[in-house]
Amino acid sequence: MARTLAQAQAMRDLVYAAWVRALTAEGYSETSGGGGISVNRPKLDELKKQLDDLDEEIAALTSGGIRVVAVTPID
Repeated sequence: MARTLAQAQAMRDLVYAAWVRALTAEGYSETSGGGGISVNRPKLDELKKQLDDLDEEIAALTSGGIRVVAVTPID
């Protein structure tokens, strides 16, 4: 099922917000006793690809469909 323009723009807003948060996030590792914990940064490349794909989808949805370049009248 295809998304509407409003749905694509809303999804882009969410992905953009996640990308901005990921830019400031820091990964870290902590070891204590017999166990450890590791928190990784979100994949910036994956989020950027999603943004680019959504931008293309939004551009396609706002292009207005078929563009008429020339019309030949029929007698």
